[in-house]
Amino acid sequence: MAGEAASPSGARRLYQGLNDALVAEGVEVVFGVIGAVIDRMMLDWVGRQRRRYLAARHEQGAVHMAAGYARATGKVGVAAVAQGPGLTNAGTALTAARLSRVPLVAIVADKPAGSRLGNMDIDQPPFIQATAGAIQPVSGPQHAAEEIQRAFRHVRLGQGPIVLHLPYDVAEAPLPADWSYRPAQPVLPPLQAPQPDSAQVALVLAAIAQSERPVVLAGRGAVRAGAREALLTLADRIGAILATTLFARGWFDGHPFNVGVAGGFAPAAAREILNEADLVLAFGAALTQYTLDQGRLFPRARLIQVDTNPAAIGEVVPVDGAVLADAAAMARVLAAGVSPRQRGWRSEALALRIAAIDPWAEGEPARPGYVDRREVVRLADALLPPERLLVVDIGHFMGLPAAHFRVPHPFDLVFPWRLGAIGTALPEAIGAAVGRPDRLTVLFIGDGGLMMTLAELESAARVQVPLIVICEDDGGYAAERVLFRGRGEPSLLSDFVNPDLAAVAATLGCRAFTARSAEEYASILRGLGAVTGPVFIRVLIDPDQPDPRMERGHQPVGQPLAARPTSPLGEVARPE
Repeated sequence: MAGEAASPSGARRLYQGLNDALVAEGVEVVFGVIGAVIDRMMLDWVGRQRRRYLAARHEQGAVHMAAGYARATGKVGVAAVAQGPGLTNAGTALTAARLSRVPLVAIVADKPAGSRLGNMDIDQPPFIQATAGAIQPVSGPQHAAEEIQRAFRHVRLGQGPIVLHLPYDVAEAPLPADWSYRPAQPVLPPLQAPQPDSAQVALVLAAIAQSERPVVLAGRGAVRAGAREALLTLADRIGAILATTLFARGWFDGHPFNVGVAGGFAPAAAREILNEADLVLAFGAALTQYTLDQGRLFPRARLIQVDTNPAAIGEVVPVDGAVLADAAAMARVLAAGVSPRQRGWRSEALALRIAAIDPWAEGEPARPGYVDRREVVRLADALLPPERLLVVDIGHFMGLPAAHFRVPHPFDLVFPWRLGAIGTALPEAIGAAVGRPDRLTVLFIGDGGLMMTLAELESAARVQVPLIVICEDDGGYAAERVLFRGRGEPSLLSDFVNPDLAAVAATLGCRAFTARSAEEYASILRGLGAVTGPVFIRVLIDPDQPDPRMERGHQPVGQPLAARPTSPLGEVARPE
């Protein structure tokens, strides 16, 4: 246990014991906004424990930073905020973390027992349950160690975020002299991925035998399972083409029958090929609206989903076959059980079609005085250091960087999109950059999203977080602009006259630039040199140059995915 600090009574306080527990759990940094007992706790954290604390400007930013750190590192992210408005300000970030099951512990203060009608007094547990989805009260010194351990057990078991609820008087309570903490990791059961069921394997093998144009689709779950070689072997044996979800992008790069990302962000030529499939074997892949192009992709294919999480199978669209199994184990069993084909779907003509896919071909050029949307991503991809981590915010601009800005490994992709809240990627990128100093973190964000969490640029500048922020400024909310114009309505409610965002960023402490042409943008990128703090690049975008992929893929809230027929395993496959 870390060294002790004496209180006036000679005993350590519970908040100091909580800091000892964080150290024992391997926590490296806490993101937060001080207030209530959080101020004393963080003073002890940086003073006695000599650990890092990054002060955000807003509680939403603090929790998003912790979430970005967790997404980028796979470690537990920790945030600390005060009671009342501190908690309610954090609500969006807690909700987003819950929807993505981010391993995050949020320490939230609360009023002392018996407090009535204070200006920050609210009934916090219902709000916590509605946002974070899980709460662990800290009741007092007697049970604090097991309660803190229970919170870390929750997140380490993959159950998503949890709030450690810390009343002010409990936090200040003295600890017994013999108080100690045992971390959660040693008492967790070992992870044991489910093995394929023989009956389900037989049904999948029968579906493969019927197929003439199979696709092997890998998602982030397959990446975590280390299934790449097993999936390549399977695909080669059955003559399948290869594709990935956005979150596994780049995993099959270099294979001649890899079409890249499947879904709405893929180039039209890739979607045309995938739409010819009659069988999709999805391994560790969430078949979301992005992957299925709003339900339009794979119109004639049977979908077989292999996942270790039963709740993820068929969650978005009905599937024809469901297999609860580890991706690598299932791929190996299938590869051993199939009869190898000479070519399968593969041919020299198909290889040439795949090689000819051009990710930059779609769309019209921008007018003079602006940077072409495609050039924003293409030039950054070509000119920035290859050892990098990508974060992309929500907005009309998101498809091109998400699909085509390359990174060394899928784990270097951070897309905090599940809630659909714009602006959240700026603080998430700060947390990611803190957690991954081995990579240069690059954030793509729109002007609308930037203004939502603008204050956190100062947080990054204050502690010199190495981060490149590429802000695509097209003067408003482009997704809504597209919807207005598509209905023949004026777009004035989505249009803004922005301030000079580069000047604002410079005032907040960033190195800042503005690019009005591709040549000026390329010159800025080439001249950056070492990135030791936040760099802000405002890129002026033609508001009349939409991304055709985003126009096609944007779907109004509440509209269902396109319906698709199903043909369950064991039945005769549906006709063409």
